[in-house]
Amino acid sequence: MKSDNFFELYRARVSENPVKHEYLKEVLVAAIEGGYWQDGDKFPTEQEMAEAVPFSLGTIQKAVGSLVSEGFVQRKRGSGTFIIPREKRLGEPWIYQVLSSDGTRFIPMTSTVLRRIQVESDAPWARWLSGDASDCVIVRLDRKIDAEEYSFISQYFTDVTRFPYLMNVSLDDLRGENFVKLTKNIYKVSASKVVHTVRTIVLPKNIAGDLDVSNRTYGTHVEIMGSTSTGQPIFYQQLYLPAGGPRLYI
Repeated sequence: MKSDNFFELYRARVSENPVKHEYLKEVLVAAIEGGYWQDGDKFPTEQEMAEAVPFSLGTIQKAVGSLVSEGFVQRKRGSGTFIIPREKRLGEPWIYQVLSSDGTRFIPMTSTVLRRIQVESDAPWARWLSGDASDCVIVRLDRKIDAEEYSFISQYFTDVTRFPYLMNVSLDDLRGENFVKLTKNIYKVSASKVVHTVRTIVLPKNIAGDLDVSNRTYGTHVEIMGSTSTGQPIFYQQLYLPAGGPRLYI
């Protein structure tokens, strides 16, 4: 650990909270966001942290577990815990999450944008997304999502006449972004209604290629439709998940 005590440096930046593990988590987040640990740095072990903070090992374990669930740090088997680079973090609000094999935590996800494509379609989802608009321009953003050792593909569709940022910003700047949160922050539009449908399929060849798996790989196809509380469409999303992976929480 560093010679300066992160807890003493950052505790003043966080409001007091009688729930100890939540308070400690907020101090840790402040330290991460403040640059005490850099992207990719190895995080102190829970035993090392116990020497720096006035809390029990149980409290520390709960706080670190929350950091893992919220995507600030990632555990790597046999290596330790590491700070997830800021540009790769996927944060709340969650439309879906990936569960660990024992079901005790959510696996942090990171993303890479593969491509951005303008699409034209007469499929039901496209008619729904266009609504009554005559000038709708639908763009699809393809991403590879990594949840520790497991990877899957996300295709996110939206009308860029309403949300032009997603068309104009560079793909590098979209790495690690939560598009639902981005839309809410920039355009003050929230996906209050979210509907999921799920089915089993053979993964399309282009998806299998992006994931570097066999063309005959079976998987799960999840469709997600997000709209405002008044029913105005915001996005349509497809997830392609190879069989044999962890459970999806939706």
